[in-house]
Amino acid sequence: MSAFPDYLLKLSVSFTLIALFYHLVLRKLTFYNLNRHYLRFYSLLCFLIPLININTVIAPSPTFTPTRAFVQSVPTITRVTAPETSSFLQAAPSEPAFPEVTDWILWIWIAGMALMVLRLLLQIRSYLKIKSQSHLISDDGVKIYHFDLKISPFSFWNSIFYNPHLHQPDELQDMILHEYIHVRQWHSVDVIWSEILCIVNWFNPFAWLIRSAIRQNLEYIADQKVLENHSDTKAYQYLLLKAAVGPEFSIVNQFGYHSLKQRIIMMNKNASPRILMACFLFILPLMAVMLAAFRVDQPDKKKTKSFWIHTGEQSTRQPKDRMHLAGLLLDSETRKPLAGIPLEISHDQEYIKTIRTDKDGYYFIEVPILIKDKETHSYGFGYETDEYLGFGGGKSYQDSHWFGDAFNVYFLRKAGRPAPRFEGYGVSAKPFYDVYHPSNTRAELKTYLLTNSPPFKEEMALRQDFLKNYHWPKEVITLYKGGYFDRKKQLIGYEGKTSLYLNGKEAKYKEINYAFRDYPYMLSQAQERRSSYGGVCNEIAYLTFPLHRDAPPAALLKGNVEIKDVPSFNLSRLKNEPYLLDGFRQVYGASSNLMPLKEEVKRVMLLKGRLARYYDPALDQIWWIETRPVTEVFERPDFASK
Repeated sequence: MSAFPDYLLKLSVSFTLIALFYHLVLRKLTFYNLNRHYLRFYSLLCFLIPLININTVIAPSPTFTPTRAFVQSVPTITRVTAPETSSFLQAAPSEPAFPEVTDWILWIWIAGMALMVLRLLLQIRSYLKIKSQSHLISDDGVKIYHFDLKISPFSFWNSIFYNPHLHQPDELQDMILHEYIHVRQWHSVDVIWSEILCIVNWFNPFAWLIRSAIRQNLEYIADQKVLENHSDTKAYQYLLLKAAVGPEFSIVNQFGYHSLKQRIIMMNKNASPRILMACFLFILPLMAVMLAAFRVDQPDKKKTKSFWIHTGEQSTRQPKDRMHLAGLLLDSETRKPLAGIPLEISHDQEYIKTIRTDKDGYYFIEVPILIKDKETHSYGFGYETDEYLGFGGGKSYQDSHWFGDAFNVYFLRKAGRPAPRFEGYGVSAKPFYDVYHPSNTRAELKTYLLTNSPPFKEEMALRQDFLKNYHWPKEVITLYKGGYFDRKKQLIGYEGKTSLYLNGKEAKYKEINYAFRDYPYMLSQAQERRSSYGGVCNEIAYLTFPLHRDAPPAALLKGNVEIKDVPSFNLSRLKNEPYLLDGFRQVYGASSNLMPLKEEVKRVMLLKGRLARYYDPALDQIWWIETRPVTEVFERPDFASK
């Protein structure tokens, strides 16, 4: 699910839970001001909660803590995970020929929101029209207007409106006091906020329920304040019924409307005991459940399969006298099949024939192994037109053995789009050849490729979605919907699948970003080392220090070197403490990660202070271990001058 529908779904669920909690627990309590704060604060929080992924807050741990146990026990509303490869020879997925469902959802949501905005503008226009036809009679902090319309008194922002000819002077006192409370407590802000909720989530009945609750609770507050200065509750209730004249004006606080029956019931209700204020605390576990349900579940490292399906073995049933050039060609932006693409087939760079992809973007040709000698020969295919950037591929063979144990799924880019020209994924050939029927190779291989292509499409969708949302990534690693992207906007790994290391220790992506927070450039190979095979990385190691340096100035050695006795030195200390071996820093994830044998060690020195920081700015001491003759130690310091 793309980011927008995912967010909209979580937002709707948040509104639903907030509305239900108010309706079932808080609505009948007389803590009106607390209810007002609840409705305002938590409806605002609903917009933020879907953006929080609690899995990035709770650090993974070898032990299953109670917190993690609770989080994992809550089912997720949506899951954004690295997809796994489908099983062999399932039914091939059908490709939609029209805009995707998420596109329709977006346009329907925008259309509904536009209508709601238009509705609000019409209400504002009606208010402004009434205001222009009214007469200002008082402007002492709160503006009071007279009009001749047959409408119940109302207030909006800092203005009160009423028709003096419809009410007796003694009635107007209570009415104006009621509306004055609305004005002084800025209830119009709540009203506008309730309208915004329904504009954004117009399709959700619980958003409308929150809107109604906000408006109703504001009337409770104003009624309560009036009754504190009113000796006759029955007379005030009768006034409410009498004042309900004319149409209801939904954008304003109107005296005689908004659930009169429920307002009268709440006026006659005894004040809720203060102990019931504890009910507001029950929202906290509800929010915890929401955060857990909105988490992005990460794939299990042990169960996650790589996008690049690869085996080092070939099937024993793989033919020896012929080869199969087969694959899928898809559009990189839409992931739709590219039909009718011409592919020129060649042998040892000599043109043979041209084949075309079918309606599913599938190409296939069976070619013979022509020459059986000790030389390597190859079949190739290529494509280039004005619409899509060109690409090529092929397979090589020697005698009866042919190289390449995968069929390809290519995603082509249109001309004028940013590089790379195409993205290619490999689907292992061995599972296919283990069970295929040679007489039906073309059809079975097509089914096999179509069955195993959805994970690649999902990854390409993730890549394209990231490109649309992040034009200039600032962090070394950007986590987006479970994928790790670098500053070049390339997908480099998956959360929960790709192990990240910082200076030899496993780290979170945020720790790596923090370590390089003052480094605005692309990282060099010395700072970032990626380990992958044909796809996203399974490990990425980051270093904030160089693996080796030139010999330090002699001045740095004075007072900063301790020579240790080799026989008494405990070599196990090197498992937890930083060290250089024959001039090279040893650390996990780097090319140098060696542990010397006890009998190999010839000299041991402890480098301290400025000398240690010369090799690593974050250290106050580092071990210097030598196993080679002095002349063979790389950039050896002049220890004689210490």
